[in-house]
Amino acid sequence: MLSGLRNEQRPPYERATFWADLRAGITLTASFVPTAMALGVISGMGPLAGLWCGCFVGIISAVFGGTRALVSGPSAALAVITATLLTGNGFSLPELAVIIVMAGAIQISLGLAGVGRFVSYMPQIVLIGFMSGIGVLLLWTQATNLLRLGMDDLAVAAVCLVLLAAWPARAGRYLPPALAVIAIGWVMSLYIPGVEQLGPVPVGLPVPVLEMPSLEFLPQAVGPAVLVALISSIYTLMWSLIADSFTGAQHNPNRELFGLGLGNLAAGIVGVMPGSGTIATMTSRRFGGKTVVAGIICLVIIVALILGFGAYVAPIPLAALSAIVIVVGWKLIDFPFLRKVPSMDPRHSTVMLLIMGVTIFVDPLFAIVFGVIAANIVSATHLERLEQDSVISTPLLDSTFGVDADTWSARVGYLAFRGSFTVSSSRKLTRMISDDIRDHEVVIFDLSEATHFDDSASHLLALLADRAKQTGTEIVVFGVTDRIRMPLFAFGFLDRIPDVRIVETQKEARELAWSLLAADTIA
Repeated sequence: MLSGLRNEQRPPYERATFWADLRAGITLTASFVPTAMALGVISGMGPLAGLWCGCFVGIISAVFGGTRALVSGPSAALAVITATLLTGNGFSLPELAVIIVMAGAIQISLGLAGVGRFVSYMPQIVLIGFMSGIGVLLLWTQATNLLRLGMDDLAVAAVCLVLLAAWPARAGRYLPPALAVIAIGWVMSLYIPGVEQLGPVPVGLPVPVLEMPSLEFLPQAVGPAVLVALISSIYTLMWSLIADSFTGAQHNPNRELFGLGLGNLAAGIVGVMPGSGTIATMTSRRFGGKTVVAGIICLVIIVALILGFGAYVAPIPLAALSAIVIVVGWKLIDFPFLRKVPSMDPRHSTVMLLIMGVTIFVDPLFAIVFGVIAANIVSATHLERLEQDSVISTPLLDSTFGVDADTWSARVGYLAFRGSFTVSSSRKLTRMISDDIRDHEVVIFDLSEATHFDDSASHLLALLADRAKQTGTEIVVFGVTDRIRMPLFAFGFLDRIPDVRIVETQKEARELAWSLLAADTIA
């Protein structure tokens, strides 16, 4: 059972890597603090709940997790779910703590049972519909809150939103826009007395609120605990895949769930909101972070800050925090995907829009249950004609193209897709195709005999195209039939391949690969 928690061999941690992580961790703190505080306010548990979530979940999951460069903490989806449990479902803080502890225990059990990779098998249309719905929900709640606060707060929020939208990317490497907005909002609050402020924030270590649950409450807690564990796990494993794409490593999903479960278990015991992998993973990378050490350094600094900076955050205007949440919500909405709804399979678009609507107008917790059932119903129509997954990988010798090189040199890889590819084959495809992308200068994708790509497999190809761009590998595609064109276009794979690299026949693909090799040889 424990063997599934062992990570693959990792490169040694060198001094240069540590200094890069140290610089990234210090800079990441300035971005992490205001966002975590804003999400804590959204959760209904207060700004410290967001910060302590990052400290407990982030540090524990980094130490015991299975992803090389993941930063965990509060996320927008879990903030909304926490608020729903507190307000919509009427749970008390001690009851919520029990639910979070149960969710952490579920994640630990999944990791120990070795089923971590199956947790990520959530159809992409469900995730897109749910996360976009969460984004719209955040926009709506913050807009109504600002209108309730008054015109002064609207003015502060408007200025902060303009700054967040116009902040130069180069300046963001040294002064994160979220921190700049907090500082400017604080200055504005000094001259606009009508602005509502955050108020005093208590300092010190969190006080455990966990109580022994009653036998009558436990059955009520099981459903919410399972859904919190599911959302937290899926969101984390999604960010683990993204982290893999820029580290070149292969995360261990079972170990990641085990570490995440330990973090959420601790979060529940001390009475803070649950956590997951977060977008801070990308922020850390942008600041130069190489491993989870960058996140640990950031969160250790935050622990030190929490213990003494409560009095200094009291003047922060709520409008500035709302502006940050509005930007987070806006980024959660998958606008490129929504624009393609008219051109995709109506069954996929209908399910996605229904999930989005249920998330906004009914209940985010119910939306996940509804989405999984609806997506499975749609997928059931394909089950009878799904064939065994098959990818044929063949290295093509340079001599095949007439390029002068070593007799056994093969700089072109040939990947022939046969049959159907679904969410279940995504992990297998990741392992197989990543090697070809890394080992060859040009890879030919033969899709002429592919009969079906579902949403997750299509999305995976888009991620692999991004990986190829990072490694400098050229992709040539041929044989895109009308049957598979729609999902490959809808989920972004064909958008990532230049039109001149998409041809009709194998002969054209080989000639194009030859020209790319020849151009590289001449250069």
